[in-house]
Amino acid sequence: MIHGRRAERDAIAGLLADARAGRGRVLVLRGEAGIGKSALLRDTVARADGMRVLSCAGVESEVAQAFSGVHQLVRPVLRHVDGLPAAQADALRGALGVVDGVASDFVVSAALVGLLAAAAAEEPLLVVVDDLQWLDRASSAALLFCCRRLAADRIAVLLAVRDSTVDTSDLPELSLEGLAKSDAARLLAERGWDRPNDAVLAATGGNPLALLELADGGDPRQLVADFALTGTVPLGSRVRKAFLRRVEALPAPARDLLLVAAAEDTGSLDTVLGAAARLGLPDDALGAVEDSGLLAVVGAELRFRHPLVRSAVYADATFHRRRAAHLAIADQLGAHPDRATWHRAVAATAPDERLAEAVERGADAARRRGGEAAAVSVLRRAAQLSGTADGRRRRLVTAAFVALNSGQPDVARTLVDEVMADPVPAVVLAQLNGTIELYDGDPAVAHAHLLRCGELLAGDDPEEAAWTFTLASSAAFLAGDMIAARAATERIFELPCAPATLRAARALVDGAIGSAELWDLPGDLAASHPESGGRTWMWATVIGWLGPDQREARKLAELAGSKLRAVAATGAIPELHYYQADIDFRLGLWDSGIAHAEEGVRFSHETGQRGWRANLLAVLARFAAARGETEECVRHTDRALAIAVPLRQHTAVAMAHAALGHLALVDGGDAEALGRLVDLGVQPLMTLGALTDVVEAALRLGRPEVAWERVEWFEKWAGDRVWTRERLHHCRALLSDDPEPHFLGALSTEDGRDRPFVRARTHLHYGEWLRRERRGVDARVQLRAAAELYGGLGATAWARRAESELRAAGGSFQRGTGTLTPQELQVARLAAAGLSNREIGLRLHLSPRTVGSHLYRMFPKLGVTSRGRLRDLDLDAE
Repeated sequence: MIHGRRAERDAIAGLLADARAGRGRVLVLRGEAGIGKSALLRDTVARADGMRVLSCAGVESEVAQAFSGVHQLVRPVLRHVDGLPAAQADALRGALGVVDGVASDFVVSAALVGLLAAAAAEEPLLVVVDDLQWLDRASSAALLFCCRRLAADRIAVLLAVRDSTVDTSDLPELSLEGLAKSDAARLLAERGWDRPNDAVLAATGGNPLALLELADGGDPRQLVADFALTGTVPLGSRVRKAFLRRVEALPAPARDLLLVAAAEDTGSLDTVLGAAARLGLPDDALGAVEDSGLLAVVGAELRFRHPLVRSAVYADATFHRRRAAHLAIADQLGAHPDRATWHRAVAATAPDERLAEAVERGADAARRRGGEAAAVSVLRRAAQLSGTADGRRRRLVTAAFVALNSGQPDVARTLVDEVMADPVPAVVLAQLNGTIELYDGDPAVAHAHLLRCGELLAGDDPEEAAWTFTLASSAAFLAGDMIAARAATERIFELPCAPATLRAARALVDGAIGSAELWDLPGDLAASHPESGGRTWMWATVIGWLGPDQREARKLAELAGSKLRAVAATGAIPELHYYQADIDFRLGLWDSGIAHAEEGVRFSHETGQRGWRANLLAVLARFAAARGETEECVRHTDRALAIAVPLRQHTAVAMAHAALGHLALVDGGDAEALGRLVDLGVQPLMTLGALTDVVEAALRLGRPEVAWERVEWFEKWAGDRVWTRERLHHCRALLSDDPEPHFLGALSTEDGRDRPFVRARTHLHYGEWLRRERRGVDARVQLRAAAELYGGLGATAWARRAESELRAAGGSFQRGTGTLTPQELQVARLAAAGLSNREIGLRLHLSPRTVGSHLYRMFPKLGVTSRGRLRDLDLDAE
């Protein structure tokens, strides 16, 4: 029976109703052990009429078993695997150990999305996951990947997790608190405590499990006395002690069998009974455990009544007893060498190089199945078992890089500390520390480490040194130090590198490269650089992003994304989405850019990259500011700054403040706008987008000297860069007594079509000046062009200003209606290209049903009745 959870039950009822109606939803139940998460899950399952229930529960001792949670979850619907695309089906089978195959976490996650969608098409699904914090990392990552992509599928997901253990901050959440005093008293009264003592209620914090176990654990008066004496003991310990009271009442053989069941990681009845027999336990030991209610036999599986029972039993046992249990299980698992090796590794008491090698092979097998996250634990144990210092160091270093690649930077930091217990080559430490800080730390520190790493590599491996210097340059950019970024790249010129590497370095410095050369670059670089992590494609993407032809850069970045996913380089995907979002902002493809930024934020969660998350949130803030979406802009900047300020991610900080400055300018807050924008400093790439804002705000406030200072500095930096000319002409026009030549010069630049937001501002200011000069006909031409461009971008506040000026000049303007969401736009473009719903779903990691739902909603917005008509639309203009 559920006590005092009416609001939570109502929320979950809405979740189930939405799922049955085809609106997939996720809800995280977060709270301490015993707070009632499992009870709510059981209550939900009982109320899930007309839904198929898929469930799994994390187990503390299973965290190293890759995809064990996914296997438990999807067993009832595995027949749908055959309907998945071949690559996904093979990956999922390999991850579950059905076949010996190679897969990546990303492909397995995408396969899980397709599998659940296929099952939901047959009947609505309720997916229930208990103790998410104890699920193996690979399963946890795959499930969270799915949760972030539910939309139109008939799926409800409930995830129960303890406090501060798993980052689900981007998912809807219910925090469960202790029961109110009245509800706690009612619960105890049902167990025979007629007048529950207030001290007991306070000591338990209203924890339902603690209350139940105490009520069932003996004389209420004695328990009240015990709690009065131990009131400062953490609640978790009190709950565990309540479990152990019942365990300690069992005969010794039953306690030993419970320990074997706690040490065994699959719930296999056959394995537990076989191991128990090897320990000489009597046949009736299981019966005594069943009678206690602590363990139940369900078919061929053993299930603990609550995960805390398992944890309490295992934690309370001496190492000698745990070791004996693991060795007995290992002997019983002779037909499963990988699992047997793991149990022997847990039981080992001294270094054993042969066992370390076997454990390391198990880590390789876990990674081949896509279980990189789980492989970290296995490699770490292999390092502990190593018989030599070199073996220990090598395995720890490997584990640290695997931890980074699987989104565990904190684990990687801990492993670096362990690595330093032995003599370590300086280049290895510099590379490790630099990469960790680049992913999840201070970019200035990352720059220093990576610069040192590059210098140490320069003599023996100049090509690897060149790549490391590009990473150091990227770190300096994120730190807001453009001088250091340039210097790191220029260091490559001094290395004896291949011509392609030197050309790439020159293009990074100059920001100038022809389209043909840009497309040749990945192949040319591959001749001297390994394709590890898709690095040549990332290098070319950055060069395209810095270059003059943004449309070609966009095409190359899209292809780079396909290449990165093909080699499972998920760690590079947040950075790639940053460049794609920024390119789309310049090109005026804002819906697409927002979709890239949002997907990048999701991937940054999944890969543990807080730095790129801050920068992507700042990009979203800039989109929102340009569209005049005040609440969205403030929300994104608050999130970006909360991450960026303590990590000293200065580029993200600058972009967030630039977004707030632009928003203030739109709203007429000139002083606030100028204050924020002037504080950005004079770093070129950070201030380029804000240059016109600074000039406009300064002139409104009567401070032309501030505007002149910025324009002259920027003009000196820009040199011959084609893509800066319109903005500089524009700013010169605003500052000039004879602005028209400068306005005409701005509008004559070739790159204007590729930067519609910049071009619209030029039309607007030129039109405003013409209207003041009483040249109404000419003014209307410019102002109408501005209104059309702003309207197409969705920059509503700017569009209103342009329309107001147009009316003042004697003109009129009729706005269009109907805009697509970012994901609808992606679907529309792919459908227009002739892809089927299934193919679109594979590309965007959506189910075919979700794709169909998007198409159904977008047709009225676009004024079409079939997907064939999409080919007649200019969707790139959206």
